[in-house]
Amino acid sequence: MKDFCNISEIYTNNIELFKDLESLLTSKKFPCLFAMNSFHKNHMYVYDASNLEEREYSKIYNQLSNFSKYIKKYNKEKNFYTIILVIKGPQETSPEFLKDFIFSFLIKLKEYDSTNETITKNDILKNNFQFSLDSDIWFPVFLCPEHISTIRRANISIIAFQPNQTFDLLKQHPNNFYEKTRKATHNRIDKIYNFKRPFFLSEKSSGINAIQYLGFDPIHPNES
Repeated sequence: MKDFCNISEIYTNNIELFKDLESLLTSKKFPCLFAMNSFHKNHMYVYDASNLEEREYSKIYNQLSNFSKYIKKYNKEKNFYTIILVIKGPQETSPEFLKDFIFSFLIKLKEYDSTNETITKNDILKNNFQFSLDSDIWFPVFLCPEHISTIRRANISIIAFQPNQTFDLLKQHPNNFYEKTRKATHNRIDKIYNFKRPFFLSEKSSGINAIQYLGFDPIHPNES
C-alpha cells in the first residue's frame, strides 16, 4: 500500500509540513542542488512516520520498498526521485547519541530485508559499507533541529532516503551533468562555511559513507 505522497500533495493536505520542507530546501544554508531539483520538479515524496508507535519499522520498510518499485518505471529518464521520511526527533544531539540513533534506525529497518541480511554498527563504520534494502542501495541523509552541523539543521527531524538508482541514472546523463551539479553543490558548501570546511567535509575525514548518513565523522566525532 502506497502511503507516501509527492510534495504537491503535501502542499494540499499538510501545508505546515510543506512549509517546513520548503523553508529547508530554499534556505541559503542548504547546499544540495539535487534535493532542490527534486523539490521543484515534484519528484520529492514524503512519508510522515512521526506519529508511529515506537517507530513501526515494518511500515517504514514497506513504504521504502514500495517507493523503490514505484520509481523503477522512470529508470530510463532523467529524474530526481527521493523520499523524505519525517520522524520523531532524537532526544539529544551529541555526536554519540546521534550515531546510536541513526545506526539503530538503519539496523531495525534492515531486519525486514527480504535477503535476510543483517548489519551491525561496526558494519556501518566500514569503508565499503552501503545501506541496502532488498538489494536496492539507499543513501540516508539525516537532518534535525540543533544538529551539530550547520548544513544538517532543519525545523523538523527527517531522513532523506536517496535511491542509488537515481544517482546512477543522473551519472549517465550527457554534458557531464552529474559532476557539474555535484561541483556546484560543493561550491555552495564552501560559501556556507566561508571556505573553511569542517572536519567531516575535509580530506582528513575517514571518508566512509556513514559520514553522509550522519552529517559528521563518527570515527572522529569530536573534530570540528
